[in-house]
Amino acid sequence: MTRRTYKVNIKRLALLTLPTWLRRPIVGALIYAGVTPLNRLLQELRTLREETSYRVNHNGQVCKLRGALNDAFDAKERRIKVEDEDSGGTEGARVYLRSEERELPVPERSTGRAVIINGRGYGGVSGYDFWVTLPRALRGDIDETRLTATVNRYKLASKRWTINYE
Repeated sequence: MTRRTYKVNIKRLALLTLPTWLRRPIVGALIYAGVTPLNRLLQELRTLREETSYRVNHNGQVCKLRGALNDAFDAKERRIKVEDEDSGGTEGARVYLRSEERELPVPERSTGRAVIINGRGYGGVSGYDFWVTLPRALRGDIDETRLTATVNRYKLASKRWTINYE
């Protein structure tokens, strides 16, 4: 199906299917009233088709994921980044400590990989495959639940990730 398939003017089509002797203002108004729900359904179909096409054209690639996140949450300035170990994302990893109400850099081991901080202390290497880095200006402005749903929709199932603020 081509895009032209969905560019149907329902009101005009309904009026053109009437016999010429019935094409009067009153009958036209009744026909328009009758096809208005059909016009609304067609618009919903067009919207669903555009959303589905957008979802199909975006996948787990870093550039596509970054584009989808920026389209959804920071369309004007496009400051959201997706970083992994290869792009140097561990160098800027920070952890927010509630007790001190500030962020601290995550210490690194001699291998250069960041360590996980958990309730019992340090342990292991970074448990994340990539980081979604947001600017501080967006903290509190975006819905993190929606951000999580967007990332989970596009990422590969085996990948682990977290949110970083810079």
